Amino acid sequence: MYKDTQIPLYRILQSLSIEVIFCILMSCPLPCCLSGVTSEGWSMKALPRRAISSSCVAIPCNFDIPSHSYTALHGAWFKYWYRWKYTITYTKDPNYAMAAFVGRAKIIGDLEGKNCSVRIDSLRAEDSDVYYFYVDAEGYTDHTFTKPVQLQVLDVPNKPDIVLPKYLQEGTPAHIICKYLYTCPNNHPNLTWSELSTSSVSSITETGGEVSAVLTFNPSFKHHGQSLSCTCDYPQTNHRVVNSVTLSVKYSPHNTSVRMTLEKGKMISLSCFSDGNPAVHNFTWFKISQGKVTNLALDGQTITVPYGFEEEISYYCEATSILGSSQALPIRFPTEYAPRNTSVRMTLEKGKMISLSCFSDGNPAVHNFTWFKISEGKVTNLALAGQTITVPYGFEEKISYYCEATNILGSSQSLPIRIPTEYAPRNTSVRMTLEKGKMISLSCFSDGNPAVHNFTWFKISEGKVTNLALAGQTITVPYGFEEKISYYCEATNILGSSQSLPIRIPTEYSARNTSVRMTLEKGKMISLSCSSDGNPAVHNFTWFKISQGKVTTLAHAGQTITVPYGFDEEISYYCEATSILGSSQSLPIRIPTEYSPRNTSVRMTLEKGKMISLSCFSDGNPAVHNFTWFKISQGKVMNLALDGQTITVPYGFKEEISYYCEATSILGSSQSQPIRIPTEYSARNTSVRMTLEKGKKISLSCSSDGNPAVHNFTWFKISQGKVTTLAHAGQTITVPYGFDEEISYYCEETSILGSSQSLPIRIPTEYAPRNMSVRMTLEKGKMISLSCFSDGNPAVHNFTWFKISQGKVTNLARDGQTITVPYGFEKEISYYCEATSILGSSQSLPIRIPTEYSPRNTSVRMTLENGKMITLSCSSDGNPAVHNFTWFKISQGKVTNLALAGQTITVPYGFEEEISYYCEATSILGSSQSLPIRVPTEYGAVILPESRCTQYLTNLTCLCLVRTNSSVHITWALPGRTLRQTGSDGIYKTESARVGPLVTNTLTISGSNMAVQTVNCSVVNDRGDRHLQRRLEIQAVGEQAGTRSGLMWKIGLGSVGGAVLLITTAIAIYLITKTFRRTDKRKMRRIRK
Repeated sequence: MYKDTQIPLYRILQSLSIEVIFCILMSCPLPCCLSGVTSEGWSMKALPRRAISSSCVAIPCNFDIPSHSYTALHGAWFKYWYRWKYTITYTKDPNYAMAAFVGRAKIIGDLEGKNCSVRIDSLRAEDSDVYYFYVDAEGYTDHTFTKPVQLQVLDVPNKPDIVLPKYLQEGTPAHIICKYLYTCPNNHPNLTWSELSTSSVSSITETGGEVSAVLTFNPSFKHHGQSLSCTCDYPQTNHRVVNSVTLSVKYSPHNTSVRMTLEKGKMISLSCFSDGNPAVHNFTWFKISQGKVTNLALDGQTITVPYGFEEEISYYCEATSILGSSQALPIRFPTEYAPRNTSVRMTLEKGKMISLSCFSDGNPAVHNFTWFKISEGKVTNLALAGQTITVPYGFEEKISYYCEATNILGSSQSLPIRIPTEYAPRNTSVRMTLEKGKMISLSCFSDGNPAVHNFTWFKISEGKVTNLALAGQTITVPYGFEEKISYYCEATNILGSSQSLPIRIPTEYSARNTSVRMTLEKGKMISLSCSSDGNPAVHNFTWFKISQGKVTTLAHAGQTITVPYGFDEEISYYCEATSILGSSQSLPIRIPTEYSPRNTSVRMTLEKGKMISLSCFSDGNPAVHNFTWFKISQGKVMNLALDGQTITVPYGFKEEISYYCEATSILGSSQSQPIRIPTEYSARNTSVRMTLEKGKKISLSCSSDGNPAVHNFTWFKISQGKVTTLAHAGQTITVPYGFDEEISYYCEETSILGSSQSLPIRIPTEYAPRNMSVRMTLEKGKMISLSCFSDGNPAVHNFTWFKISQGKVTNLARDGQTITVPYGFEKEISYYCEATSILGSSQSLPIRIPTEYSPRNTSVRMTLENGKMITLSCSSDGNPAVHNFTWFKISQGKVTNLALAGQTITVPYGFEEEISYYCEATSILGSSQSLPIRVPTEYGAVILPESRCTQYLTNLTCLCLVRTNSSVHITWALPGRTLRQTGSDGIYKTESARVGPLVTNTLTISGSNMAVQTVNCSVVNDRGDRHLQRRLEIQAVGEQAGTRSGLMWKIGLGSVGGAVLLITTAIAIYLITKTFRRTDKRKMRRIRK
């Protein structure tokens, strides 16, 4: 608030120039006077501020001085009045200030940058006042800006303002703004919104000492009536202010339902209920009968309708408001029917009595129950009424009962239920339960009626049976380690007894058959479970990890653990199960890795109507998410624009057409080999395949390529140069084979288009192994599986393996066609095998085991994402696989480690700054860096809405404000004239300036009588491919210059009689104020010294 102060007249006068005094005395118009108050080139702009007591405030301020040389700039701020005794801070002498402001006030702006911002800490109520800025340009002059800046200090901050949209409607995203006070830098208040589902804080902006936080959410009917609060905490002053609003959401009807009430006279009242805002204003009723829906043309929330006997009728309603409608689920009307689903339920009572209850479904309800007894095939009406009766049950006689339920529409009988008879014990068995302290609980179970009343136990040990003299259905016995002991029981009732089969007591053994089972979980996690057989049971599980040949004990206990699985690194886990008798380890299980699609292939299936189904198969982890199909015809490749794993295409007669597919996952893509579509042709490529059968028999199969398919096969035998047609029909025949005689067979295949003969195939003779080779397969845990293959007749019966290391050959003493060996890091090791049959042996060529190497071929791939984000992926080849990725940023020639881990990162991309990224891939053997990849910048231009034109008394000034990150050309268009971006011709003057992304261009038109109504600002970027234009309306300040000039002349002529006296008085006042100014300047010079 401003203070009421008596200011001496000379203080006021000495702050004014002689020109202003003259204008006042001559009654000049105010704009004429103001034109003399602001000295040419001196300007200052500061914004008023509100702040909180005990906090701080930063008052933003900018100033400008005339272009003139000076040696240094100093500044001062005054409170209450612009005189030195009211100084609160002075840059040349920090200690020269009012006592109350020493150490609390400081100019924080850069005076050389024309920034005069001031900060005041530990605010007090008495700091509320006006403040003035003073600047001293040493070597030139000094100047006090007489325009004050208002500061208001609050004891308690005001509640934040919550700004709601005019309407909140379901389904339309809404923005709620919370505005709160913020004037103390580095002490930002904390804003908290109350919980609101489907909401998020989308932006926080700061303007004019206030912070605006925007909450974005999707209103729904659940939000209606909900309270939303905005809480602002000021940590420096421990203030908390809260404001809240109640949300009013408009939504269409929800939760529409029909409620049914039975009325008198077989009438039903139906009421429709629905929730909506605004409220439902109309209810429409519908009837469903025999699948047909009828609008009942009945209004009102409640209607009354009759209900019938057999016809199934349903009703539903529709609730309507101005925002929409909602329908209820149909409600079905009850029908009337005779009793059905009649049954009898039996309950045993005391004293050998049984309670029988009759149940039946009927509408209207059953009103009479009749009971019947079946004994020895004869039915007797018991003449007993009531839903429940009680009857005795006997020993041997089979007796059944049933009931009949009756209502006014008819009756229904239940099925007969048989009364239980009595019998001696049967189905006797023993169940075993392990107890604490190496004890076993044995329970004897038997079915008897009446119930068993005695149990006898027997023990079998070393073939000898002993009566244990133990009574009771359950006994407890110890169990041992090695001795085999069995127990059985005998159950007795008054009708006889029955013995169970013996049950053997378990022995004890240490853990065995230990194994690990793997289950894939969500989020790239794997669940590992350790199972083992032991008695007593396993009580502890220990887990081990194998990585890069190193075994690590995990700090995980329990039968099941969850571990992540990675991309390239091969990791195995195994467990150790321990009981009190010993432990057992499982075999290692390898964790799956991730890889791009591979082994892509196309499978073809013939469909009806000369159509072919093509399916694309590919192996990838993660799985393939997209399939693309291509067609090759006459050497030209065409993208079919067909998605999906399977497509259907036609096939022709003569033209050769091929198809292939491309499988894509997030890690890459892979193409299949082209598959050719079949044409129609006679049988060709006929051949015979031979298979050895038991008993020195050979199965010969004739195969041929023909379209349409072959329908007949003929076989021929060549022996001693003679060809014989065999009386064998069919694609496959079986013939004997000998040792010395050379016999050949061939076949002829016939289709409707022709026939084709195969080449003769010679029946094999016997020979020693030949064509030896070794095939290598990578296994889990850095193991390699080697398989030996050989051709021999009779077949190879023995395989011997040899190892070559450092030129030395070692017999591995391992048998079997396949062995598993480890592979190392640097040492070169080879293996070969020897195959032996009864006719001889043969050796394969050595195969070398793979070595390991550090990362290489490192590169970065860039993918544009939504929201101006870029995904960067680092790829590298290494064995063992890369286990760590490090990212670096290059900006303005400076390299920064981003401290981001992972093969893929997401970064923003900006407007002007050129930024590059590169990655470093590391394995246990070393590292490799990629080349830098540059992030793209953006270009564009926007004419801001702050652009404007203002009409003054003597000139027209227009400002065009453009935001862009590239070079632009700005032109002005007036009626009949176009002006360049910069220039002057005496009347028109244009000036351009740029600060960061903001470009300003000012147009000044001199002259007081201008007929310009509109001005256009046009912007073209440096590429010339974007043109923007904005029409600027002209706003006038005060009256037109001509009108003011006429008024001023009238006042001057009316006052001419006293002009001489006024001029003399003005000169006298000027001389007085000049004297005071000299005195003040001498005081200032003493202070500065």
